[in-house]
This record gives sequence, C-alpha cells and structure tokens, in this order.
Amino acid sequence: MKNTADEVIAQLLGDKKLNLQKGNSDAFNYTRIPFGIPALDNLTGGGIPKKRLTIMYGPTNVGKSYLASQVVARAQEAGGTAAWIDTELSWDSEWQEKCGVDSANTLVSQPTSGEEALDTAKELMRAGIDVIVLDSIAGLVPSDVQDNEKGFEFSPMAWQARFVNSALPRLLPNLKSGSAFIAINQVRSSIGPVALDTMPGGLAQGFFAHFLLQVRRSGWIEEGKGNKVGFDMEVRLRKSKVGGENWKNAIVPFRVDGGIDILESFIREALSQKLIDQRGPWYEYEGVKAMGMNGLKEQFKSSTELLEKLKADVA
Repeated sequence: MKNTADEVIAQLLGDKKLNLQKGNSDAFNYTRIPFGIPALDNLTGGGIPKKRLTIMYGPTNVGKSYLASQVVARAQEAGGTAAWIDTELSWDSEWQEKCGVDSANTLVSQPTSGEEALDTAKELMRAGIDVIVLDSIAGLVPSDVQDNEKGFEFSPMAWQARFVNSALPRLLPNLKSGSAFIAINQVRSSIGPVALDTMPGGLAQGFFAHFLLQVRRSGWIEEGKGNKVGFDMEVRLRKSKVGGENWKNAIVPFRVDGGIDILESFIREALSQKLIDQRGPWYEYEGVKAMGMNGLKEQFKSSTELLEKLKADVA
C-alpha cells in the first residue's frame, strides 16, 4: 500500500542524515537589529537581519564603519553581544565609544591572515554572538599571498577573489546559530579605458549576500558660506532577500563632529510624512514654531515631552 503524503513527510523528517525541517519551523525565523534611525529602519524593513549576511560597501570616508557601529550599539543596548574583526588594524576604542559602542564588552580580533579572520568569524558565529562586524573584506589577505616571494607574478587580487569566493559559502551555514554578520567592503576604480567601481574580493560576495547596502556621500551640509560641517549620507538597498525597500535609498545627515545627527533624522522623516509644517524658513510642530533647522532642533532639545512625541509620531 502506498504511503500517504503525511507518512512520507514524517519518514523524511525522521531521517537525521537529511537535515530536513518543515518550512514553517522556528529554525527559519529571524529577528532584526534596528539602526534606531527612522529612514534607515524603514529602508531595511526594521534593521539588519540576524542569521543573515549583510555587506556594506562604498568609497572611503563615507561612514560605512560608523553605520556598523550603530548596529553594534543597538544590539548592546538590548543586552546582546558583539564582536569586531579588524583586518585593517583601525580599531579605536575612543572613537567607538563616541559612536555609542560599549568597547569594554566588545570582542575585538586583529587577525594576521585572511584564514585567521574567517576562522575567528566561524567560531564567533557558532558561539551565537549577536552581531559580528568584519572590517573589511578588502583586508582579507590569504597567507599564500603574504608569503609570496615572486612579486606580482601570482596576481594577489585574483588570489583574494578566489579566497573570498570559496570562504563565504563555508561561513554561511554557521549563521544558523543566530548571528548578524556585517561585512564592510571598499569600492575601487578598475584599471582600463573606462573606470568602473569594483569591490575587492570578486563578484561572489554579491551573490551570497542577503543584504547589500551601498553607502556614499550625496551632498555637503554647510553652516555659513563654505563652512562644511558634514554631509548627507545616502544608503541604497541594492539587494535584499529578507524584505525592505529594494533599490530605494535613505538619506541621513552625518556631522563630522558627531556622526549621524539622529535628531535631524527624525525631523526630516517627520517632514516627509508632513507631520511638521514648513513655510519658508519657518517650522511648526504641535503649536511650537521655530525659524530654521537649528532653531527647530533647539526646541526639541529643550522639551523632552515634545521630543518623545516626535519619536512616537514618526514611528
């Protein structure tokens, strides 16, 4: 007599060699770590997903590491654990503290080779660390390339691409332990008649990424004529397998002396939702009027009640 569908499913689920589970199993569920910045949380569907690989890439000095630090800070505020794999030897505890990171409770590794970096990442994933940052993919240099005594004969860039392309598939299964893995990468111009932006490490990283976030500068913030105090950071969701607003972007203000201006981010989001009325240089919210963005920010800073109302309305 032929087995029923339920019997076949039960039989297959009982075979430990197959590692099968029903599609609605809790094993496939995941949570997110929010940025705490409305525009970015809306763009990403609530933040960076756990059990998934997120790649943040862009040119130098546009705030990629800062964004990753915000995720670390939010995870720690919620009682979670964090680790930072620093292949660029750029970890600065004082700077991280300014970003909101609890550096005393952040595990930091400065590996001497690409193999050591990935072995460390694998062990951190298996331990269930909530968020792991790899800064950066461009710094993953395999030991074969480091020990090469034949100059550029072996084409180190090709070796790095092969290394990254073979390493990522071996890392991903370990994400099932619950980690959010954020890998930062740079953008470089290719050599040739037409300069194209490329990421060190080959094309496979884009295929394996569940979230692909492009970060770049979209304009300067000036106070007074020619006095640049920051820039508008544009974050575009280039790829998502886990929701969010694919191919859309979010623009947030980044101040040189203090990182992302979270208060102004809330104000901008409220303006886009027409919660704040703007007429020329004048703003009005809940009967409170102010002239200019700085004047409006001072109103919110002076009234905790008004600020909490703004955050609740935007959320």
